[in-house]
Amino acid sequence: MLKKSLIKSLHFFSSRIPLAWLKAISRQDFLAIFYHTISDQELPHIKHLYGVRGTALFEKDLDYLLKHFTPVGLPELIEAVYHNKKLPSNAFFLSFDDGLAECYHIIAPILKKKGIPATFFLNSDFVDNKALMFRYKASYLIEELSQKQVLAAHVASFFKKHQLPFLDLKSGLLSVRWHQEVLLDDIATAFEVDFNAFLKHQKPYLSQKQISLMIEDGFTFGSHSQNHPTYNTIDLSSQIEQTLLSQAFLNQHFQLPYQTFAFPFTDSGVSNAFFDKILGEEKFPLTFGGAGLKHEVIKGQLQRFGMETQQLSTPKQLIHTEYCYYIIKSIFRKNTIYRN
Repeated sequence: MLKKSLIKSLHFFSSRIPLAWLKAISRQDFLAIFYHTISDQELPHIKHLYGVRGTALFEKDLDYLLKHFTPVGLPELIEAVYHNKKLPSNAFFLSFDDGLAECYHIIAPILKKKGIPATFFLNSDFVDNKALMFRYKASYLIEELSQKQVLAAHVASFFKKHQLPFLDLKSGLLSVRWHQEVLLDDIATAFEVDFNAFLKHQKPYLSQKQISLMIEDGFTFGSHSQNHPTYNTIDLSSQIEQTLLSQAFLNQHFQLPYQTFAFPFTDSGVSNAFFDKILGEEKFPLTFGGAGLKHEVIKGQLQRFGMETQQLSTPKQLIHTEYCYYIIKSIFRKNTIYRN
């Protein structure tokens, strides 16, 4: 709550501070940025989770970035981290999580037009629309049950059966965690919400064919786990399995000459042992978190910040606020991530 209040306050004055000053004070001229999707249409599986930027605003984001930063791709980033090859001044790295279909239909054409490289992180279990991530199930259920005017009390009984708290339809469904996904499936069955039909007709995820075409266009891909668990809620062996099997899918189907990984949700609470295995033994050159503009003590682990928000609209506000927040954290020595 305190963080949200601070960021909201920073929003009002941060854009008045010249970006050059913010870069100089922070000594940070590299940005790693991520989105999930871009769309001008309402997406029921995302509607209740986070704000989706439209194409016009996305292009404004990119134009602002191109004005103040230089885009770099995954190969350049790997060379910089491991071979001390200097990045261009004011470099930015762009990526997209979850492998959603708009990456092919909307995002890739815009990036090609503007000459911006990007990396797309995929959940292997969802490619070709084989299944739907549990958070997207929750959002889709909220939308469908609201339209069906299902009473919250009828849904509450399912939570009681699983001995879980329930306040209202939206907060209840959004509180369901990865290991409780069967609850969402039970509710969907009871109220005739068909996830498989949604996958078949909406096709929310990329297909193998679309991925191949994007690779031909020069875009890079990485793993994002098999089915999007929160890593600090599963044990180390499961973390490693999720990561390696997701990457194995990419290696098998697309013969990629590189390996890279972005954590689903967060890398908070992930131990050094995970990085010793993935960055060390398995020789992944880079892994990515989503904690915003921060330092990392682990070589090869980079943090990104998300551009999707319902509060801050313009790219200038988003980026300037992130820099201001970083500077404030540095005063209290809270801008470096340490692990056990």
